[in-house]
Amino acid sequence: MEIPFRSMKFLTKRNFMILISVLVISFFYASHALTKEVVIKDGDKEVKVEGIFFHVEDAVRKGKVALHPHDQLSEPLKGKVKNGMIIAIKRAYPVNIQVDRKLKEIMTANEKVKDILDEYHISVGEKDIISPALDASVKKYETIKVVKVEEKVITKKETIPYQSVIKYNDKLEEGKTKIIKKGKNGSREAKYKVVYEDGIIVSKELLEENILTEAEDAVIEKGTAMYIATARGKLRVKKVIKMTATAYDATFESCGKHPSHPEYGITRSGTRVRPGVVAVDPRVIPLGTKLYVKALDGSKDYGFASAEDTGGAIKGKRIDLYFESPRDVARYGKRKVLVYVLD
Repeated sequence: MEIPFRSMKFLTKRNFMILISVLVISFFYASHALTKEVVIKDGDKEVKVEGIFFHVEDAVRKGKVALHPHDQLSEPLKGKVKNGMIIAIKRAYPVNIQVDRKLKEIMTANEKVKDILDEYHISVGEKDIISPALDASVKKYETIKVVKVEEKVITKKETIPYQSVIKYNDKLEEGKTKIIKKGKNGSREAKYKVVYEDGIIVSKELLEENILTEAEDAVIEKGTAMYIATARGKLRVKKVIKMTATAYDATFESCGKHPSHPEYGITRSGTRVRPGVVAVDPRVIPLGTKLYVKALDGSKDYGFASAEDTGGAIKGKRIDLYFESPRDVARYGKRKVLVYVLD
């Protein structure tokens, strides 16, 4: 009985050694089978990683490659690693986005505008204005502008302002007004289509209106009658003309006639010259018109006058004032005056 026992003991040790050897060999072959070689491409750099790992993120971690949250990999982080796999990294770059009139810098590895907006969960409405277009590509530091467009139909009650109807009255002094009838505002209900861009109104279109109360026009009389205050009182004026005034007398030097001439001292109207007679251009002031000549240089007014004469040099807005004394004529010279045409 002793011999078999020793033999069994020997076999047990031998079998154990064989088992250990098998396990070591199996582990070696298993390890070799599980070991994978991966290449991580980061721009111009390549990192080779070799080891036992099952997911892409394990290989990236072993390769000590730092990732930005918005970097993109050619393979998903949770994806399984295959031997000889090439994992390419697309690095995020800075881009500006303006939404709701606020500018913000973001990081992205996407190139298309639409993909970048989706990445940052920025919703775009059908009428929103996107610049550049959704299918356009953007480069580093370029700006994507999103203008939120909203259309609303609103109804509001509005005042219809009354209009003022002016009636001219030549019996009422110029500058004075008289209310004949007071105006009254009306009201309406108006429906508008209002367009907003980023909350600001950019257009407003009237769609329809419903008149609730008609407006009533105001009627106002406006005076056109002109008056001048004189020593004789307030006189009504038809119009006022700014003119250049000169002076003349009955001498040969002024009229070209000697006292022996049959028409000496006779005006174009056939009257005799006297203080208050003036020469005019009949196309501007008809002969026989009553006037008042006012000085503009602070000197004494010539005063009341009658347009009875003409002169070769008196054309357009010129007037010649009669004086009896040649000395007064010389003293007067040439001046600017206001000529009031009396009614």
